[in-house]
Amino acid sequence: MRPEYLLLSGFVQLLIWSAASWDLHQRRIPNLLVMAGAATGILLQGVLAGPSGVLAALYGLAAGLAVLLPGYLMGFTGAGDAKLMAAIGTFLGPQNVLIAALASILVGGVIALGFVASALFQPSAVSPWSRYSLMFRTLVTTGKPLYLAPKEGEVMGRKFPFAVSIAIGTTGLLVWQWVG
Repeated sequence: MRPEYLLLSGFVQLLIWSAASWDLHQRRIPNLLVMAGAATGILLQGVLAGPSGVLAALYGLAAGLAVLLPGYLMGFTGAGDAKLMAAIGTFLGPQNVLIAALASILVGGVIALGFVASALFQPSAVSPWSRYSLMFRTLVTTGKPLYLAPKEGEVMGRKFPFAVSIAIGTTGLLVWQWVG
């Protein structure tokens, strides 16, 4: 294992788990944390790999932002999540940040399925199944997608801290690369 990899991995782990902790407790990720993370990633890449490292960090920043920006614009994630993925990109570079983002989205999907399943076991929760059924029937009947926002009290109307998904997905990628 190269020492550079361990150094970058250590810093990105510090960043993502700090952000996940903030997101869990405050439901937001501080801009200062994300900016400090991005600056550290660019600086480390510059020190470790020179100008090509800085360029890779900037491409990683752009790729990380680009992959979660549509989710933010559609209201699925917060701006802090997109900025966090951009900061992660400065450490991982463009290719690995895309893999980390996909892993994070998969983890987020599993968490969302857990939220949906929890509605089956909580009698007080408003179930999303009738809303999902209507959206599906509309798609099948008309061929056009229909989005209905969650009702008040519906389990899928709750926001969950996506930075936790980002932390788990990114950590999974780093462990997979370290083992492999």
